Amino acid sequence: MNIQIFQPFFISLLLGALLGFERTFTTREKQTEGDIVGGIRTYSLISLLGCVSAFIHREYVPGFLLVSYGALAGLVLIIYFLTFYKYDERGATTEVSMLLCFTLGVMVSNSLYVLSTAVAIVIMVVLYLKDYMNTVSGRLERADILAVIKFSIITFVILPVFDPSMSVKVGDIAGTGWDMFKAYPDLPAVPLINPHNVWLMVVLISGIGFTGYVSIKILGSRKGIGLTGLLGGLVSSTATTLTFAKRSVADKGLSLSFALAVLLACSTMFPRVLVEVAVINPALIKSLAFTMGIMAVTGFSVCLVIWRITGREETDDVPLANPFNIMPAVKFGLLYAVIVLITRFAGVIAGDGGVYVVSILSGLTDVDAITLTMSQISKQDPSKADQAAVAITLAAFSNTAMKAVMACMVGSEKFRKVIVVGFACIIGAGAAGLMFI
Repeated sequence: MNIQIFQPFFISLLLGALLGFERTFTTREKQTEGDIVGGIRTYSLISLLGCVSAFIHREYVPGFLLVSYGALAGLVLIIYFLTFYKYDERGATTEVSMLLCFTLGVMVSNSLYVLSTAVAIVIMVVLYLKDYMNTVSGRLERADILAVIKFSIITFVILPVFDPSMSVKVGDIAGTGWDMFKAYPDLPAVPLINPHNVWLMVVLISGIGFTGYVSIKILGSRKGIGLTGLLGGLVSSTATTLTFAKRSVADKGLSLSFALAVLLACSTMFPRVLVEVAVINPALIKSLAFTMGIMAVTGFSVCLVIWRITGREETDDVPLANPFNIMPAVKFGLLYAVIVLITRFAGVIAGDGGVYVVSILSGLTDVDAITLTMSQISKQDPSKADQAAVAITLAAFSNTAMKAVMACMVGSEKFRKVIVVGFACIIGAGAAGLMFI
């Protein structure tokens, strides 16, 4: 006896029961009579109906699947009107989930077992998180939705316009007759600008910052000051530093907690750098992971000590503005293009020393631009991997030192003491790691 023929029908029953279990649990938990249709048995039978209909359509009666789906759609429509007028149930979640359940049965009948199971799990999660998603949507503002639209435009509309292979070199603009070109024969071949790479950096940095911002909006900063600092580091470690430094003056009793948030935000910068490098040039991770890793571990270790002292305190929401805006994103792209050009010129004219000076100076304002620049350069020329690792580390040093200076200038006395010790440990660990490699 071939029992495999029963396999799709059995699986469709199980997947339907999975959705029906969630619907039954949700209805019982809310103790509502509005969602009267749809439980374990109903959803199991609907999924089985889809599987059987697809089987009959394929083996015996072509068109039977369409008739079955139409009949179910008619029944679902009647159910919707009944619940709408009798119980004032305006949502269509149950009705849509029934149609999806039927579709799962069809997928199972076509031997899409893994895909149908994955879809069923996703549907169940979405149904279960209804209240949570409503809470999240309540926290979002009109500006947040507009930011999502803008980010989608720069990522999926503008970026594909630029040709990745298009690159303008110095020699293409200035010719090859300059005396400087005779002294530095490699200079004409230096890429002046690659519009696709520049805009890709805009998308990458905007995406990281926007992800951190959305995480704060969804999770809420009152979950704990540690979470605030951690997520604030994804948005802007500099903004987080200034925010909590000012608060340490207004509320000196929470200076340790504010210092914890700042150190967490700044320690998050190092894993963020590794993520950026991994996206552009994964081969560079091997040269950079040790220094960035040891600084991150040191920073988080200092945070752990402070956290044990302060306990699990809560603080007010952090006033971080939505980080995504078209003009700042374009300005960053221009900054990236300029730093790329200066770094390449410095590398040709002054060698490694010139590159390192540029890295330190650019790191005072922004570590992301030089990180992406050196990642791109080392990708095009793998022999510069060590140079890129040192340059990015120096930029991280200067950026960390600058934030320490800012915190000390703005923060309270107790806050300053903790920040100086914490940042000194981070920079010291990074210097030791750099010398080690």
